[in-house]
Amino acid sequence: MAKVYYWLKLNKDFFKGKEIKKLRKIAGGDTYTIIYLKLQLLSLKDEGKLYFDGIEETFAEELALELDEDSDNVSFVLMYLKKCGLLKEISDSELLLNEVPTSIGKETDKAQLMRNKRFKNKKLIESGNNVTEELPPVTFCYTEIEIEKEIEKDIDIDIDINKKTKKRKITSIDSLINNYTSNEELRNTLVDFIKMRKSIKKPMTDRALQIMLKKLKGLSENEEIQIKILENSIEHCWQGIFELKEDHKNQTTISNNKKQYDAFQFDE
Repeated sequence: MAKVYYWLKLNKDFFKGKEIKKLRKIAGGDTYTIIYLKLQLLSLKDEGKLYFDGIEETFAEELALELDEDSDNVSFVLMYLKKCGLLKEISDSELLLNEVPTSIGKETDKAQLMRNKRFKNKKLIESGNNVTEELPPVTFCYTEIEIEKEIEKDIDIDIDINKKTKKRKITSIDSLINNYTSNEELRNTLVDFIKMRKSIKKPMTDRALQIMLKKLKGLSENEEIQIKILENSIEHCWQGIFELKEDHKNQTTISNNKKQYDAFQFDE
């Protein structure tokens, strides 16, 4: 499976921001600033989110352990960031650094190799050498294709090499999804969500899927809304699922009302 490299795209005016200027003027401010940067780097793979696993007594202590920093300093930074609107507490076990999702860079090792080859070929063309093969443009879609192939092998394709024909076996995850709904679109969206979790190095166990399905049903009984909830998490590469904003709910309600109206008009 292709390796994914992440990096933090720091704004050139990062140290000119009022929040950072004020933080650095506090006694120990340089240490606090470094902790903030380390927190951002720690959250890159999860789109700016930090998770509490309960290894230490408090969230701050657990982050301090991971960052190799003093827990009191980490605790102060978390309070400061929350006060300045740079950090949002989603739950007792989940935090979001608001600036990170728009500051993430990532690339696979395969994409990097392709980019280097294209650069080399470009130099050959400029120097007058003839390049017989034109390489395809490197985009994140290339990465997604590679990830997709690996996920299909790991999640739901089990090939019996002792048989001449390839046969797909029903896994426990398949059974959970099939028992949950008969809606084909919802089933496919659930599979896409599981694949996304695999691609961000957060694969789901059977137990995790059971808990997520229970939460999904609690968020809405409407399967159309459930699909939108899952699609929202897939789009943002979120590890969990969350209630839709009111505007999404209203759009779904309007859509349902329109379908009912059209059906009524047809019956007449």
